[in-house]
Amino acid sequence: MEKGETQPQAAPAPQDIEAAPPAYAPRTAGEPEDVNQAPSQQPAPVKQMPTDLNAQQPQSTAPMTSQQPVLGVIPLNQLGEQPQWIDCPFCHQRTMTRVNKEGTSMQIVAGVLCCLLCVCLACVPCMAGWFEETNYFCSQCHNKVAMRPENGPIVVYAPVAAVPSKHAPGPAVPSKHAPA
Repeated sequence: MEKGETQPQAAPAPQDIEAAPPAYAPRTAGEPEDVNQAPSQQPAPVKQMPTDLNAQQPQSTAPMTSQQPVLGVIPLNQLGEQPQWIDCPFCHQRTMTRVNKEGTSMQIVAGVLCCLLCVCLACVPCMAGWFEETNYFCSQCHNKVAMRPENGPIVVYAPVAAVPSKHAPGPAVPSKHAPA
């Protein structure tokens, strides 16, 4: 080799590579400013998670275009096949849904048609889950909160507000023509 040429260097062996430096721990308000003093070995205090997440949210002055769901809580129109956390419209509690699948009359018809081919095939529509509707119930108040039919979008249920009837007897209104 000539004087001006350099030899290509081989990649360092894994044992030659130094370990990464320790992670930076930010100083808390109670720690001293002296950099020569050893850091305290006690972990920083942990903030406790609030139990009511809706009450702790900061109020903004800008109008909200859409409500953002709280983490883990699923809107009723987006429920899936498994039990999920919801805010029940009936009991106003945060609770887990109870999922119940129910066969429809089409499932029976499909079973009869399969039976015409072979008697052993009569149970296929039930076992395969054909033509089933999914019902979602609140696990606290046991009200039906949603239903997904086998061939359509999810239907959400909510409490019915009492509407006074115009034909129901109400307070007596004196008539102008009645004798006094």
